[in-house]
Amino acid sequence: MTLLNDFYIRAEKLKVPLNVLIELTQACNASCLHCYIKSAKEKFTLSPDNNELTLKQYKELFEELAGLGALNLIFTGGEALLRKDFFEIAFLAKEMHFALSIFSNGILIDENISDKLSDLQPVSVYFSLYGKDSLVHDRITGADGSFLKVCQAIKLLKERGIAVGLKTMVMRDNFPQLKEIYSLGKESGVNTHDFGEEITRCIDGSCSPQLAQLDEKQLYEYYRGNIPGPFEYREELSKEEAMKKQLCAAGTFGACISAYGDIYPCAELRVSLGNIKRESFSQCWKAKNDILEELRLLNTYGDLEACRECRNIAFCRRCPGRAFSETGDWKSCYPGAILRSRVTRMINSELEPNRKEQICV
Repeated sequence: MTLLNDFYIRAEKLKVPLNVLIELTQACNASCLHCYIKSAKEKFTLSPDNNELTLKQYKELFEELAGLGALNLIFTGGEALLRKDFFEIAFLAKEMHFALSIFSNGILIDENISDKLSDLQPVSVYFSLYGKDSLVHDRITGADGSFLKVCQAIKLLKERGIAVGLKTMVMRDNFPQLKEIYSLGKESGVNTHDFGEEITRCIDGSCSPQLAQLDEKQLYEYYRGNIPGPFEYREELSKEEAMKKQLCAAGTFGACISAYGDIYPCAELRVSLGNIKRESFSQCWKAKNDILEELRLLNTYGDLEACRECRNIAFCRRCPGRAFSETGDWKSCYPGAILRSRVTRMINSELEPNRKEQICV
């Protein structure tokens, strides 16, 4: 663990883009309620457009990223598999020895695609699972038959020895099914199953995705429950220690590249650092840019004025991208962070007497 920590500390110091998320296309065959790429009013297209990066441009990008020390690539979309040259791009990445992961909704994965993924041997393929059945899952994805298809996709990849992970966004529509969704993941034999509940606004500024997020009562029940694991009481950090907490590494050793070549500090912090069609990734990554300089200079919660005076700083898990989308300033506090830190602190306080009683028994 020490060696790994030292590795990341050195990478952060040298500003090595270890982890790069690449949105291969904005085309998608689903229309999820909470999608941040396009608002609910927009219709997704099933065909990638001509302005998206080409195979040649990806080859040049991968060569540059390898030279900068990047290790992990994540392919996402839209739905990445809608690109006809998906496997050409993917095998290019593998040939350059990147650790490749793929995010997909699973709808397109059949025997043929599964065989190709078996040849590719990505680190993992992650699927979204939003319900225990078609009724809820398909309502959230807006794609009829998507539940059965993702279940089949999990089975096909597991049969081929490919590591499969699930991602579940917990929201109003599927909250009542949470235990069943968790059990379904276990029964499917997946390698990992991640849960999240904070929904970001759409990149066009629309708040429509956030209409699906949990209300305060549901959030309390979710945090207080046992899925994916029980809430564990922890001693509250002193104000001094809380201010030493590290901020997100966006723009430090993580980056996002859109289907059109725009470079962002992360997928949610949509402040363009440049575009690889006009200048190299390296030029953008090393340029004197106000947002990059701030992200790299301000490393702890104590570096942010908005956090220094917050009584819930010890329980906060702020996201710079969500702060930016909700306030226009990544350094600001934002409603989602306030709510989640307050609820977390409340539950932690409720558990403290129980802990003391257990010690006395």
